[in-house]
Amino acid sequence: MITTIENLKPQYDYSKNDCYLVFYHNAKPSFTKEIKAEWFDLNYGNKVLWLLVREKPDSETGHTKYTNIKFENVDPTVKVVQKPKG
Repeated sequence: MITTIENLKPQYDYSKNDCYLVFYHNAKPSFTKEIKAEWFDLNYGNKVLWLLVREKPDSETGHTKYTNIKFENVDPTVKVVQKPKG
């Protein structure tokens, strides 16, 4: 399902619904990075609005990674993906 950031709840753990979010980070003008996250929040800095995401745990190590991204570099379109059952 495709939606926008405005339609999602910040500080909500989407893994409780057996799903995750895919954010599109425009890292460079010709390069877009997919970031798979289970949780996000908006942080208001002094001059910049930040998107803080908790990425999905690494399948090998199980470690969770938090990432700050400038909100202006994030595409407002977000994909909500249901985790496969089983």
